[in-house]
Amino acid sequence: MHQFRNDYSEGAAPEMLDALIRTNGEQAPGYGVDPYCEHAADLIREACAQPDAFVQFIPGGTAANAVCISAFTEDFEGPILAADAHPTAHETGAIEACGRRILATRDALGILTPAEVERMHRDSIAGGCHCTRPAMLYFSNTSEFGHVYTRAEFDALCDVAERLDLAVYVDGARMASALAAPGGDLTLEHVTERADAFTLGGTKAGMLFGEALVVNPRSKRGRRAIERIPYLVKRGGHMTAKGRLMGVQYGAAFTRAADGSLPYLSHAARANECACLLARGLEDAGFEPYVHTNGNQQFFWFEPDDAARITEACGAEVTPALDPAGRGRVLLRFVTSWTCRPEHVEELMGFIAAL
Repeated sequence: MHQFRNDYSEGAAPEMLDALIRTNGEQAPGYGVDPYCEHAADLIREACAQPDAFVQFIPGGTAANAVCISAFTEDFEGPILAADAHPTAHETGAIEACGRRILATRDALGILTPAEVERMHRDSIAGGCHCTRPAMLYFSNTSEFGHVYTRAEFDALCDVAERLDLAVYVDGARMASALAAPGGDLTLEHVTERADAFTLGGTKAGMLFGEALVVNPRSKRGRRAIERIPYLVKRGGHMTAKGRLMGVQYGAAFTRAADGSLPYLSHAARANECACLLARGLEDAGFEPYVHTNGNQQFFWFEPDDAARITEACGAEVTPALDPAGRGRVLLRFVTSWTCRPEHVEELMGFIAAL
């Protein structure tokens, strides 16, 4: 059976793999200073409608988060983020290891809210030099539990950050899913216009590996971060000798197809379509969702025995959560990738119906 474990179990999508094979025998300078990375960066700037944006390719998402947060903060400062955000729950203290303390809000489901940002900022600065000083906002799109931020939600966070003089960083490990989500109204151009920095995740968007960190040079702090990032990448051990491999893949992902579409978003749109098809099927079958989302992650409650069988069959992962109904149900996460097709969803639904 097709696996719904995550969106990075497979290799590269056809466009990326073809580009890697086509250029495999070519020689290029190392460490990302090559024509492929330069071309890919130009294509990203074009897609962002920001011709002077800084683009740095980094192998993985945790590394990109650590580099960006370090670049925008001093060692006595830290980012405000939700308690269920990825750096809080799944990065083994990577941000703290860089000497930055995480300032976690009380927001539920990893969805950062302006009210909690203001509360955390107020509580932190009240202690003066005895407390970590807030310097930036961090939130991921999609969130840890699949929330796709609307333009209104995004603007509200940017507005409070501007009022409090905080940088805005969007972790876009699943940015492709967020931007391609059905009914979504937040565009890449708008994210670029308002955020100080964000990533365009490749690892979870059909590439073998890679994240593109994009920084807006419009502010003094943005220009300072741009100056620091290459040094932080090198010091952190994230500078890849064969950096051109990321450039080749991003170049293919951001080269428009004959119909004008970007493979980066086309693959994500199909993954989202399958995820939403699965969610509708499960709800129609009487299963309760944990949250409603139009991204490529879906979360549903199951009885323990059924959850164990489903996990064994399709790889859906158990997500720690307390059953609000008090029945001891298990929460499973289903994730679709660029390889998922409607027939895979139908096969899974048939299996669940037969339990």
